[in-house]
Amino acid sequence: MKKLSIFLAAIFLMFAVLVGCSESDPSEESTGDGEGEEEAVEVDTEVEAADVEAPSEFTFGAATVGGFWYTLGGAMGDTMNDLFPGSSTTVVEGGSVSNLLGLGDGTYHIGFSNGQTVPEALEGKNAFEEPIENVSTLATLYPNVFHIAVRADSDIHTVEDLKGKTVSPGIKGYSGELAFQEVLEFNDMSYDDLDGIEYIGTADAAQLLRDGHIDAIAGMLAAPVSTYQELDTTLGIRLIPLSDETIEQLHARNEGYLPYTIEGGTYENIEEDTQTVAGYTVLLANDDLISEDVAYEITKMMVENRDAWENISSVMSDFDAEFSVENNIGNLHPGAERYYKEVGVLE
Repeated sequence: MKKLSIFLAAIFLMFAVLVGCSESDPSEESTGDGEGEEEAVEVDTEVEAADVEAPSEFTFGAATVGGFWYTLGGAMGDTMNDLFPGSSTTVVEGGSVSNLLGLGDGTYHIGFSNGQTVPEALEGKNAFEEPIENVSTLATLYPNVFHIAVRADSDIHTVEDLKGKTVSPGIKGYSGELAFQEVLEFNDMSYDDLDGIEYIGTADAAQLLRDGHIDAIAGMLAAPVSTYQELDTTLGIRLIPLSDETIEQLHARNEGYLPYTIEGGTYENIEEDTQTVAGYTVLLANDDLISEDVAYEITKMMVENRDAWENISSVMSDFDAEFSVENNIGNLHPGAERYYKEVGVLE
């Protein structure tokens, strides 16, 4: 049993931090690439020292301190120090977009991002001025699910009903806000059709919803997210579904948006299923800095210690080798591909 230690990196990002998660709370909350309360966590991981040539120091792009990406990155870093004796791992605050930029220019060896951000990076779209071609996937970890929540007594039942309403889409430039803008677009709407926008984190938005200062919260969040669970039991909320057409259009524009159903009972008092989309948190590697052998060992470490990661957060409950391959977006690193073939989940 080893105590998870999270170290504040001495390395400062040389570009603006834009987070595109998950909000894993991914509003970036405690399970995604943003805000949340950091908790002391103990993880029980088991690895044998790998007989491969590894970098003397790994730099790991995660998220802000307190976010799940940072916590998980710290646990992984501790385990990697055992896996690669003589190497050390530094976990750096980052985000979905900035981590991909850092991976592309060699600032990071490995890092987290969101599935819907990966195609944009590969194609050189939106926040990426040119394609990033030297990055590939080691593992796909868990879904960050697009939620729109309103009060249970609200007159909002569809995306179109948001016209004239005040909405918090999370932090400006984060994945939740970007997804919300696209959802509006595919419903022939824009911010101009709303009464107002509040750029704040999920916890603060929940308080505004409770007080009646906003009408809805939108975000890419791990399901269930604790803030919504609390609102569900104390205030009463409903989730707004996306239409089949909206889901199809989102996926057609960006393959990282995958259809997803928030099953009834995920939030205790919401009995009906809610159809929406999800983008999946992915672990990526710089192809120039991470060899096939090292990538193989990291992928194996992730899969074979999946119980330890689930002990940190239940959002990892579905993660295993098969889940990782089935939900992969973009190119697999040759080392990851070798591992998945070895365990029989990839032909």
